[in-house]
This record gives sequence, C-alpha cells and structure tokens, in this order.
Amino acid sequence: MRPLALVALLCACASARPRPTAEIPGVLVRPSVVPFDFLRTQKLVARFGAGSHAFEAVLQKQGDTLTLVALSPFRTRLFVLEQRGLEVKYTSYLPQEMPFPPRYILDDVQRVYFRGLPGAPLADGEHSAAQDGETLREVWASGRLLERDFTRAGMQGRIAVTYQPGMAGNVSSPLIEIDNGWMGYHLTIQTISEQPLLP
Repeated sequence: MRPLALVALLCACASARPRPTAEIPGVLVRPSVVPFDFLRTQKLVARFGAGSHAFEAVLQKQGDTLTLVALSPFRTRLFVLEQRGLEVKYTSYLPQEMPFPPRYILDDVQRVYFRGLPGAPLADGEHSAAQDGETLREVWASGRLLERDFTRAGMQGRIAVTYQPGMAGNVSSPLIEIDNGWMGYHLTIQTISEQPLLP
C-alpha cells in the first residue's frame, strides 16, 4: 500500500464515527512490566465502512522499550512509534500528519498484549475488574485468553479484542481482531513470525 493510501485509511478510520470533543483517555504502562522480550512480524488489515487496507508491521519489545515499525509493500518505513519507559516518540515518513495522536496506536497495542487482568492464566469463564478508570472484562477457557474488552463511563461503545484460537503464555495468538468502537474501525492482526529476544 502506498503511503498516501495509508493516510487515507487513517483519515477514514478517524472519521468513521464522530470524533469525541476531548482526547480519548488511555493509560500506557511501562514496557518493562512485561517480563519477556519479543520480535513479531505481523500483517494488519484495517476496515472502516466498506473499505479496507492491509500493511505489515514489526513489533518489538525489549526491556523498557516498545517499538512499532509500519512497512509499505516495498519494505520501506511508513512510520516508527517508540515508547521508552513512559515517553513516546513518533517518526513519520508519510506526506501528511495522522488525523489522531499516534499514541492511540500504542494504546491499542498495549490493550491487546499488556493490559490484562492480574493472575493469568485465569479460571474458565468471565472475569472483570476496574482498571485505570475503565472496566476490563476477559473470557478464559482451558488456560487461554479468548476475549478482552474495555468500557469507560462517558465513552460510547467499547474496545473489544478477540483472540483466535486463544492466547496463552508469552506467545501471541495467531489471529487477533480489534473492534474499536471509540474510533470506529476494525483491525485484524495476523502474526506471521515471532521470536523471543534475550534480555
């Protein structure tokens, strides 16, 4: 996908439903709270309305640093998001600015992989708790996380994540679906390759 197409995708995602008048809240946690390091190559498909676009990304977590690199089909960088501790740095190679703060992308990544209920794996069934001003709900079966969703008072809709066939331990689920009701888009994440990194 060309960089201009990605910009169009992001604009469409942001405008798929009315944007909130205030910034969408989200709490980033330090990458170091996750006790393992990894490198994942992933294919992402974003859908909004009747349109969809696909691109690849490399996601790396090492120590207290989380890095996301979005790639064009020609393997050139579209943008780089880096979180060191609680500081976020965004480097763009796109011809236009994103229509929303790039940090929102890190919020999605952290909700998928970092911001779970404590004590995993949990017993089979549904569990929920208040966390950072949101209600977090998870569904577990046979030691695998199947669903995770976030709701917040004053925010319409929810952010719902499904893991197929489920996520266990330090390995990503092969297929993850994110339905972001706050921003009005659907994201499919397919993990192509994954490897652990030494500390």
